[in-house]
Amino acid sequence: MKIRNIIRTLAVSSVAALLFSCSRQEPGFAVVIDSRSYSEARNEIDRYLKVVESRGLYPYLVVDRWYNPDSIRQALINLHNDSRHPIEGCVLIGDIPVVMVRDAQHFTTALKMDQFNPSFSRNEYCVPSDRFYDCFDLKFDLIEQDSARSEYFFYSLRADCPQRLHPTIYSARIFPRDNETGGRYDKLRRYMRRVNEADGSNNPLDRMFYFSGEGYISESVDARIDEKIELYDQFPWMRTQRQSIEYIDHKREKFVKNRLIQQMQYKDVDFAVLHHHGAFDTEYLSNYPDAETMVEDVAMMRRFMREQMREGNRKGMSKQEVMRRINNYFGCEVPESWYKGALDPEQIARDEQDDIDEENNINLHFSDFTYYHPQVRMVSLDGCYNGSFHRDESIQEGYLFGEGNGTIVVLANTVNVLQDKWADHFIGLMGLGMRAGRMAQFGAYMEQHLFGDPTFSFSPAVKTTFDVNNAILNAGDGFWQKQLKDGSPAMQILAMDMLQRSDRNCSDLLAAKFRSSDSGIVRLAALMELSEYNDDNFVECLALALDDSHEMTQRLAVNMAGRSGDGRLIPGLVRIASKNNTSERIEFDVTNAFHTFDSTLVLNEFDRYFPTVECYIDHDSIGGLIRKALHSFTTSIPDEVNSRLFDKTNTQTQRKAGARALRNSPVHGMVPQLLELLADPEEDDLILTVLWEAMGWYDISVRADEIADAALRTSTDERFSERVRNEALKTYNRLK
Repeated sequence: MKIRNIIRTLAVSSVAALLFSCSRQEPGFAVVIDSRSYSEARNEIDRYLKVVESRGLYPYLVVDRWYNPDSIRQALINLHNDSRHPIEGCVLIGDIPVVMVRDAQHFTTALKMDQFNPSFSRNEYCVPSDRFYDCFDLKFDLIEQDSARSEYFFYSLRADCPQRLHPTIYSARIFPRDNETGGRYDKLRRYMRRVNEADGSNNPLDRMFYFSGEGYISESVDARIDEKIELYDQFPWMRTQRQSIEYIDHKREKFVKNRLIQQMQYKDVDFAVLHHHGAFDTEYLSNYPDAETMVEDVAMMRRFMREQMREGNRKGMSKQEVMRRINNYFGCEVPESWYKGALDPEQIARDEQDDIDEENNINLHFSDFTYYHPQVRMVSLDGCYNGSFHRDESIQEGYLFGEGNGTIVVLANTVNVLQDKWADHFIGLMGLGMRAGRMAQFGAYMEQHLFGDPTFSFSPAVKTTFDVNNAILNAGDGFWQKQLKDGSPAMQILAMDMLQRSDRNCSDLLAAKFRSSDSGIVRLAALMELSEYNDDNFVECLALALDDSHEMTQRLAVNMAGRSGDGRLIPGLVRIASKNNTSERIEFDVTNAFHTFDSTLVLNEFDRYFPTVECYIDHDSIGGLIRKALHSFTTSIPDEVNSRLFDKTNTQTQRKAGARALRNSPVHGMVPQLLELLADPEEDDLILTVLWEAMGWYDISVRADEIADAALRTSTDERFSERVRNEALKTYNRLK
C-alpha cells in the first residue's frame, strides 16, 4: 500500500485527511487522530492502517487540526457518503473532543439525574458519549465549550430528530492519559504495537469466563446458572472437552481479588464478562468479609463500637449518650469494654489502616494496573462509570494500556447503568468472526462504549459458508430468513435484527419464532424485537415470557410488563408474586412492575388466583402477607404523584419530584389525569417540561398512542412555551 502524496480537506477546513490508494472496492474505515498523537506514534499508526487494509477495509486517516466536534462529525458523514468506499466505522485516537450530551437521558439505561437541579453540575447530568460521532440521524445544538476542561463540548439533543439509537457507523476510542500508569504517548505506542502484532493470528474465541460481584442483580444464583446455559447457546463449540466457559463468584473466597487478577492474566483466555458494580476508578468485587469464628465476630463488633463512639464524639455527643443509643438499637446492654480505645490515637491509626487494607483487598482499583496486566483479548465491564474516558483515569484505560500482549478491546459504560439489561446481546457473533465494532453497534446504548480497535475480530471458531461482516453489508432478506430458520442461535438473533431493520413488518414472524424456539436467548431476542411493534403479538408473547424457563427472558419480561401496563399481563405477574421459589432478582423486579398497575385489578386477580395455590403450609397467613405487599406496591407511586405533583400548594421542587417518579414507574392508569394537567397552558412551565419528559418513558405503554397524540398537539400549540413544545415533540418522537 502506498500513501498518495496529497492532503485534501473534507467538507470543513478544520479536518484534513490522507487518502490511501486501494484498487479494490472495500468498505471504508476512518482513523481519526489529533496531530500531536499522530506525530508521536506515526510509525505505529501507519502500520495500523496497513493492518486495517489487510482486513478488507479501505483506510482513511483523518487528522484533526482544529479540535471541533462538528467538523469531525461532518468529515465522518462525508466519508460515509463516499460512493466508492463508504466507511462502516471509525476509531477516535488521542485527544479527540469529548461531547457531553444534555437532554438525552432517555437514551441511557439508568441515568435519571435532575438536570434542572442547580445542586448538580452539568458534568454529572450530561452523558459523555460518542453517539454524537456515529449516529448521523441525531441532531445536536452546541451549548458551549467548557472553560475549565477545554476537551469538553456540551451539546443538547434536539427534539426534531429520531429519538432512537441506531448508529449509522460503529466507533471506538483509544484515549490514553498521563497518570500513575504512565505517559499517554508511551501507552499509545505500546497499545498500537500490540494491535499490529496481533493481526493475522489464528485465534478463535474458544475460552472465556464470567465473574459475578457482590450485590449485582441481587446475587441471584438462578441468573448465573442460566447465564452459563445462555453462553453455551452463544458459543456452542465450547461444549467440547478442550474448550471452556469458566465462572468465578465473589464468594469463592474471603478476598476474591487476587483470584480474579490471576484468571485475567492467563494468556489463553479470549473473552471475559465481568458483572459487578463500579466507579470510574474502581471495580467493586466483594464486600467486607463475614466473620468465620466467634473471635472474629467479637473483634468486628468492637471495631464497629469504636467507630460509633468516634462518630458520636464528632457530633458532640457524650460517651453515655452514644452507649445509650447503641443499647437501644441492639435491644441489649453492650459492654463498656467494647468501646475501649475509641479515642486513642494509636488505636484510631490501627483501625484506619485496617480499613485501607480491607478496601485494597476487596476491590480492584485503577492504581492496581501498575502491577496488574490483564491478557484477556476482549473484556466486557458491566460496572457503572468504568468507561468514563473523559476523566483523567478510568478502569477501561487500565485494561487497554497495560504491558504484555494484553487486552485489545473493552466494552464499558461512561455513566451509571441498569443492571437488568442484556449487555451480551450479540457477543456470540464474535465467535463467528464479527468485528468488535459491529457487535457494539448492534447493541448500542448512550453510555456504553467500545474502547480499543473496533476492527478487531477473532478468527471464526466454526466453518461457515459466509463472512458475517460482509453479510451485514450485502445480504438480502432471503439470506436472513434462511439464517432465522437454520442458523446458530447467534445468527438467528442477528437475522431477526436485520429483518426488523428492513422496514418490513416482522411481527408475525417474530412471534412465531418466540413461540417455537428452544433457545432462551433466541426467545429473548424475539421478544425485544417485538417490543418495537408494541402490538397484540408483543403482549401475547410477553404474557408467555412471564413464565419462561430462561431466567433472563423472564426477568426482562417482568420489567417490560411494568412498562407496558396491559391488563392481560396481570395474571402472570400475580402468579410470580405468589410463587414459593422465585429468583431473587425477579422477586425484586416484580415489585417494581406492580408500581405501574391499577391496585384494584391486581388485588382482584390475586383474590381469584391465590386460593388455587396449594404449596403453602400456613396458606391464609402467607396469602394475607402477599396481598398486603401487593396493595403497598400498587399504591405507593400513585400516592406519591398525587401528594406531590397534583397538590399545587407544594413547592416547585416537590411537584417536580412527583413528576420525575413516573420515569422509573410509568403509572398507566394515571395517564388521563396527567394529560389533563399537561393540557393546561397556565400550568408552571418547568412542571410541564419535566412531566412531558417523564411521559416519554411510556414508550411501550398500553397508553402510548394516547400520549403521543397529546404530545403532537402540544408541540404545535403556541399557547405553550418553546421549551414545553420541544419537550412534547421529543416525547412524540420517542413514542410514535
